[in-house]
Amino acid sequence: MTDTVLPLSRSVTRVLETLMGLGTLSVGVVFLRIVHASPPPYGDPGDIGSAAFFPGLIALLVSALGVVLVLMAWRPHLPRSIATGQTSRALLAYALMVAVAAGLPWLGIWLAVMLAVPLLAVLFGERRWGVLLILAVVPPVLVIHLFEGVMGIYFPRGVLL
Repeated sequence: MTDTVLPLSRSVTRVLETLMGLGTLSVGVVFLRIVHASPPPYGDPGDIGSAAFFPGLIALLVSALGVVLVLMAWRPHLPRSIATGQTSRALLAYALMVAVAAGLPWLGIWLAVMLAVPLLAVLFGERRWGVLLILAVVPPVLVIHLFEGVMGIYFPRGVLL
Protein backbone atom coordinates (compact mmCIF):
# COMPACT_ATOMS: atom_id res chain seq x y z
CA MET A 1 0.00 0.00 0.00
CA THR A 2 1.44 3.35 -0.97
CA ASP A 3 0.76 6.74 0.50
CA THR A 4 -0.60 9.31 -1.88
CA VAL A 5 0.93 12.71 -1.26
CA LEU A 6 -0.65 15.83 -2.66
CA PRO A 7 1.80 18.63 -3.31
CA LEU A 8 1.26 21.78 -1.31
CA SER A 9 1.18 25.08 -3.11
CA ARG A 10 4.12 27.39 -2.59
CA SER A 11 2.03 29.94 -0.67
CA VAL A 12 0.49 27.32 1.65
CA THR A 13 3.95 25.93 2.40
CA ARG A 14 5.30 29.38 3.16
CA VAL A 15 2.37 30.14 5.47
CA LEU A 16 2.78 26.82 7.32
CA GLU A 17 6.52 27.33 7.75
CA THR A 18 6.00 30.93 8.87
CA LEU A 19 3.40 29.83 11.44
CA MET A 20 5.75 27.15 12.76
CA GLY A 21 8.54 29.69 13.04
CA LEU A 22 6.31 32.22 14.78
CA GLY A 23 5.08 29.52 17.17
CA THR A 24 8.65 28.56 18.03
CA LEU A 25 9.60 32.21 18.46
CA SER A 26 6.64 32.84 20.76
CA VAL A 27 7.52 29.86 22.97
CA GLY A 28 11.08 31.15 23.29
CA VAL A 29 9.91 34.68 24.10
CA VAL A 30 7.48 33.42 26.76
CA PHE A 31 10.25 31.49 28.49
CA LEU A 32 12.64 34.44 28.19
CA ARG A 33 10.03 36.64 29.90
CA ILE A 34 9.68 34.07 32.70
CA VAL A 35 13.44 33.85 33.25
CA HIS A 36 13.94 37.63 33.10
CA ALA A 37 10.88 38.57 35.19
CA SER A 38 11.27 41.19 37.86
CA PRO A 39 12.29 40.06 40.45
CA PRO A 40 14.07 37.12 38.77
CA PRO A 41 12.28 34.00 40.07
CA TYR A 42 15.25 31.64 39.60
CA GLY A 43 18.17 33.94 40.22
CA ASP A 44 20.23 36.13 37.93
CA PRO A 45 20.06 34.69 34.38
CA GLY A 46 23.48 36.18 33.61
CA ASP A 47 25.18 34.26 36.44
CA ILE A 48 26.39 30.87 35.20
CA GLY A 49 25.91 29.40 38.67
CA SER A 50 22.25 30.37 39.02
CA ALA A 51 19.32 28.09 38.26
CA ALA A 52 18.13 30.54 35.59
CA PHE A 53 21.25 30.45 33.41
CA PHE A 54 20.64 27.23 31.47
CA PRO A 55 16.86 27.73 30.95
CA GLY A 56 17.58 31.32 29.85
CA LEU A 57 20.20 30.09 27.38
CA ILE A 58 17.81 27.49 25.95
CA ALA A 59 15.00 30.08 25.71
CA LEU A 60 17.35 32.37 23.81
CA LEU A 61 18.32 29.57 21.42
CA VAL A 62 14.65 28.62 20.86
CA SER A 63 13.86 32.27 20.09
CA ALA A 64 16.75 32.43 17.63
CA LEU A 65 15.56 29.19 16.01
CA GLY A 66 12.11 30.74 15.58
CA VAL A 67 13.62 33.74 13.80
CA VAL A 68 15.66 31.45 11.53
CA LEU A 69 12.55 29.37 10.71
CA VAL A 70 10.56 32.47 9.79
CA LEU A 71 13.38 33.73 7.56
CA MET A 72 13.82 30.32 5.91
CA ALA A 73 10.11 30.18 5.11
CA TRP A 74 10.68 32.93 2.58
CA ARG A 75 13.74 31.51 0.82
CA PRO A 76 13.55 31.55 -3.00
CA HIS A 77 13.55 27.78 -3.61
CA LEU A 78 11.71 25.25 -1.49
CA PRO A 79 13.41 21.95 -0.63
CA ARG A 80 12.10 18.99 -2.61
CA SER A 81 10.45 17.24 0.37
CA ILE A 82 8.50 20.38 1.26
CA ALA A 83 7.61 21.16 -2.33
CA THR A 84 6.13 17.66 -2.75
CA GLY A 85 4.01 17.94 0.39
CA GLN A 86 5.88 15.59 2.74
CA THR A 87 5.70 17.84 5.79
CA SER A 88 3.14 15.85 7.76
CA ARG A 89 5.74 14.15 9.98
CA ALA A 90 7.33 17.47 10.91
CA LEU A 91 3.94 18.98 11.67
CA LEU A 92 2.97 15.96 13.79
CA ALA A 93 6.28 16.15 15.66
CA TYR A 94 5.66 19.85 16.29
CA ALA A 95 2.13 19.09 17.54
CA LEU A 96 3.51 16.36 19.81
CA MET A 97 6.02 18.78 21.36
CA VAL A 98 3.26 21.34 21.94
CA ALA A 99 1.11 18.63 23.57
CA VAL A 100 4.04 17.56 25.79
CA ALA A 101 4.66 21.17 26.86
CA ALA A 102 0.95 21.66 27.59
CA GLY A 103 0.69 18.36 29.48
CA LEU A 104 3.87 18.80 31.53
CA PRO A 105 2.11 20.26 34.60
CA TRP A 106 -0.13 17.19 34.82
CA LEU A 107 2.14 14.44 33.53
CA GLY A 108 5.40 15.55 35.13
CA ILE A 109 8.77 15.40 33.44
CA TRP A 110 9.24 11.64 33.80
CA LEU A 111 5.98 10.56 32.20
CA ALA A 112 6.04 13.29 29.54
CA VAL A 113 9.53 12.38 28.34
CA MET A 114 8.93 8.64 28.60
CA LEU A 115 5.97 9.06 26.25
CA ALA A 116 7.35 11.74 23.91
CA VAL A 117 10.71 10.19 22.98
CA PRO A 118 9.36 6.81 21.78
CA LEU A 119 6.38 8.50 20.09
CA LEU A 120 8.79 10.67 18.10
CA ALA A 121 10.78 7.57 17.17
CA VAL A 122 7.60 5.83 15.97
CA LEU A 123 6.63 8.95 14.05
CA PHE A 124 9.92 8.84 12.15
CA GLY A 125 9.77 5.13 11.37
CA GLU A 126 11.14 3.11 14.29
CA ARG A 127 9.11 -0.08 14.79
CA ARG A 128 11.31 -2.32 16.97
CA TRP A 129 9.81 -2.73 20.44
CA GLY A 130 13.18 -3.20 22.13
CA VAL A 131 14.52 0.06 20.75
CA LEU A 132 11.31 1.89 21.69
CA LEU A 133 11.53 0.53 25.24
CA ILE A 134 15.15 1.63 25.54
CA LEU A 135 14.20 5.07 24.19
CA ALA A 136 11.43 5.31 26.77
CA VAL A 137 13.79 4.65 29.68
CA VAL A 138 17.41 5.61 28.92
CA PRO A 139 17.13 9.25 27.66
CA PRO A 140 14.82 10.37 30.50
CA VAL A 141 17.02 8.75 33.14
CA LEU A 142 20.21 10.25 31.70
CA VAL A 143 18.83 13.76 31.13
CA ILE A 144 16.96 14.00 34.42
CA HIS A 145 19.91 12.60 36.37
CA LEU A 146 22.25 15.06 34.64
CA PHE A 147 20.10 18.05 35.52
CA GLU A 148 18.79 17.06 38.95
CA GLY A 149 21.64 14.93 40.26
CA VAL A 150 24.68 16.64 38.80
CA MET A 151 23.64 20.24 38.15
CA GLY A 152 21.03 20.61 40.91
CA ILE A 153 18.37 21.96 38.52
CA TYR A 154 15.05 20.35 39.37
CA PHE A 155 12.28 19.75 36.88
CA PRO A 156 8.64 20.41 37.72
CA ARG A 157 6.68 17.54 39.21
CA GLY A 158 3.30 16.76 37.72
CA VAL A 159 0.04 15.70 39.26
CA LEU A 160 0.42 12.10 38.05
CA LEU A 161 4.18 11.60 38.58
